[in-house]
Amino acid sequence: MREFLIFSFLIVFASPILAQSNYEFNFKNSDSLNSYIENNNLLFHPEDIYIVKDLESYKAYTQTDFFASPIILVFNAEGKFLENIDNISSEKKLSNFKKIKSKPKKDQPVLEFLTEKIVPYETGKDFQSKNEYSFTFVINWLLVTGEQKSMIIDILNEWYDVLSRQKANGENIRIILLNMDVQDHWDLSPKWQNYVLENLNRS
Repeated sequence: MREFLIFSFLIVFASPILAQSNYEFNFKNSDSLNSYIENNNLLFHPEDIYIVKDLESYKAYTQTDFFASPIILVFNAEGKFLENIDNISSEKKLSNFKKIKSKPKKDQPVLEFLTEKIVPYETGKDFQSKNEYSFTFVINWLLVTGEQKSMIIDILNEWYDVLSRQKANGENIRIILLNMDVQDHWDLSPKWQNYVLENLNRS
């Protein structure tokens, strides 16, 4: 019945914008993430790691400009989107928040659009936040492989380290490490898993 409902609104995935152009999506689970983090020495704190909660949410996310990796999405205290930060601009902006654009971008989803679609990867519970933050930084990442893996791992660790130090030094910020891989816990049939992967991996 659930798969019928998914089919009823016609799943169409947008093409992702990835630093690794030949990235091949495959379904992941908590063991996949844990092994990748440990084997590649990613310095992530588990409480900051999130995944997309279901296929419907994933489809909606792919159809925004936010579906890119690796990249940082920056939102202000009101949850309005300010800008993307990439590896070129990250050094000056992450070390000095005054250099982050203050005027929200028009016609972009707000933070709630994203947070209602993600869950902590450790618990799978709905996203919850009672506190207001000056900035929310969403770091999109994937379980990359191949020649670019070492470079991307270094970039992710650098971004997270700088933001964690800023937080430790008193900056009122939230960090969301959003893994963008498709997830086994969505409980799709093999047929639907193949359909999703064919759409995501098409050139």
